[in-house]
Amino acid sequence: MGKDRGRGRGRGRNFQSRPYNKNNWRAQKKDHGRHSNGSSSGHSNRAPQQKCTLLENQVGITEFTNSELAGFTGIVKSRFSDFHVNEIDVAGQLMQLNDLNVPKMVVEPVDATELNEWRLKLQSVIDEQMWQQIADLAAAKYEAGTEQKIEIDVSNLDKEQRTQIHQLVKQLYQSKLVSTTLSQQALPTAMEEEQLAGGDKKILRISKPKPGRGDNRWSFPAEFVHFVVHKVNMDTSEVAATLASRLNLRPSQVNYCGTKDKRAKTTQSMCVKRRTPDAIVHASRCMRNVYVGNFSFKPHTLKLGELQGNRFRLALRHITEPREHIELALQSLKARGFINYYGLQRFGNSASVPTYEVGVALLKRDFKHACELILKPRDNDMEFMRVIREAWWQDRDSVAAAAKFHDDKFIEKKLLDGLASFGEHDYAAALRRIPRNMLLLYPHAYQSLIFNRIASRRIKEFGLKLIPGDLVYVEEQPLQIEQQASEEPEDEPEDDSLLEEESIFKRKVRALSDEDIASDKYKLSDVVLPLPGYDITYPSNDCAAWYEQMLAEVGLSSELLRHKDKTYALGGAYRKLLIQPSDLKWSFRSYSTPEDTLIASDWEQLKNIPITVEPSETEAKYTALLLEFSLPTAAYATMLLRELLKQDTSTARQMQLEQQEISKNPMPDAIEEKTTETIELIAETTEGVQIESN
Repeated sequence: MGKDRGRGRGRGRNFQSRPYNKNNWRAQKKDHGRHSNGSSSGHSNRAPQQKCTLLENQVGITEFTNSELAGFTGIVKSRFSDFHVNEIDVAGQLMQLNDLNVPKMVVEPVDATELNEWRLKLQSVIDEQMWQQIADLAAAKYEAGTEQKIEIDVSNLDKEQRTQIHQLVKQLYQSKLVSTTLSQQALPTAMEEEQLAGGDKKILRISKPKPGRGDNRWSFPAEFVHFVVHKVNMDTSEVAATLASRLNLRPSQVNYCGTKDKRAKTTQSMCVKRRTPDAIVHASRCMRNVYVGNFSFKPHTLKLGELQGNRFRLALRHITEPREHIELALQSLKARGFINYYGLQRFGNSASVPTYEVGVALLKRDFKHACELILKPRDNDMEFMRVIREAWWQDRDSVAAAAKFHDDKFIEKKLLDGLASFGEHDYAAALRRIPRNMLLLYPHAYQSLIFNRIASRRIKEFGLKLIPGDLVYVEEQPLQIEQQASEEPEDEPEDDSLLEEESIFKRKVRALSDEDIASDKYKLSDVVLPLPGYDITYPSNDCAAWYEQMLAEVGLSSELLRHKDKTYALGGAYRKLLIQPSDLKWSFRSYSTPEDTLIASDWEQLKNIPITVEPSETEAKYTALLLEFSLPTAAYATMLLRELLKQDTSTARQMQLEQQEISKNPMPDAIEEKTTETIELIAETTEGVQIESN
């Protein structure tokens, strides 16, 4: 109780015996390692393979709001149970899974007098003898393989009258009978011939439903079903795609406000249209550690970005500094905030091929180089991806490489399919096989790199003081920290109305004057920095020149970001320079082993599942810092932790710290093996240790 469980999936399969399956590749890799040397021993002294992962200074993350105050050691996301994220909706309500009640469709009762009036009006179509046949059918037992139905010609009735018949059947017989109106397309061939001869014919069929089936007409208060999803160690997109498949929907029809980190325990809202809560619960049961509840019905769907932010609850393990020093660091963070850098997650997990390099190639219209970078082998690839990339890199056979994928959700698979369809050298066409929102991740990563570098230089040269020309919003932006310029549709002409729209976006901000600064009305947390683009206002100070200098380093300029292909055009954006966490709280907790669960999740609280009991002082080996805080959308929790710890939050650095701390306190072999496997999973996962407040 209170321990994180290993997955243990797919362990009976041979290594690389079939196409990639996301449930078994890690186990295959581990088994392969054991078989290759004929032994499973050697865990006790084995360190995870060091891989070329990105470091913070490689993406412009170099400064702190309080560099004079020393940091301290703390392991970020040692286990996925150390990170808990709860969404905060637009009304400021915290999303928590605390209600497992599944609403049922309720038949609104109709007055008996009104029902009798309906029957009298319909006597010409359904007489007393027919009503008796319907009553007998309702009383009969279900017989498999037998047609238990009554068909009534309702061609002469209008829609309102047909609806009254459906209501009568529902009111009188509840789920014992179902009724359906059949049009020409659904009628048997003989009836179709009669319809063609006699005009527009409709048949109302009343039938005995299969056990467990009933009238599926929608009778909930609104069309959109909103519900809360609590997931453990799973991607938001994977949960949405699985629900969609089970509910006979497209993935885009399962809506949510933002993606939540995989390696964590997270709670967020989702919604679908006209699917019963029963069906949603049933669909969720095929996924391990995914729970749904808190159902409600609303007339509108959820939209991306439609939230205030997220509430984080997390544990930093292996705290070694005195508590008094840590308290000082926390007070400084609370007062000054942290630099609103884009975290390492924005740039991928490979130092050899960071995502912003692909973005530069796309912006410079070098589509061949962009494709080669996406498909280039790298040392930290997952095993199945390494095989595919190396095969394509050597043979340039896109058909053969694409065939090695188990499914088509990967960008690499979509690109290979494009090359196979359009030719091995039609790189521009092949890239269009990648969905636009996924393709834009690369140019946006380059924008993020420029923002990080500008933010670092701004803090390094001018500190935390305001300077004339700094930009602030003309009006407070209520929902989003990061305000994006509108993106043009591909077929939209450049006319006067478009120019007016661009100027409106530019007027969202204004430059601070000496008088503004002297008034003490503004502080540095009000300042926004642009992400480079063709439709953006740059600061009217030294920062403006820095943007053009950095763009010129790779042969770009703000005007060149007005790409001929609108897919890659970057209008620009504004982003706050500093963020101050809301409602920051902290406490300290002792624990005995690295596997102890330190924070109760929504599910554990709901089901009263106890977490690891805090040991006595004599039994405790380690100390953890427990943090709670809220961040607005698009802010990275790891950047807050970086300010607090004054340490690099990259995967490689966290692995190194984890190993150092574990080596100080030897553990039993079984625990050590599981802990080592966990560290390897951190190194292998594409999400790394970053989490963004989406």
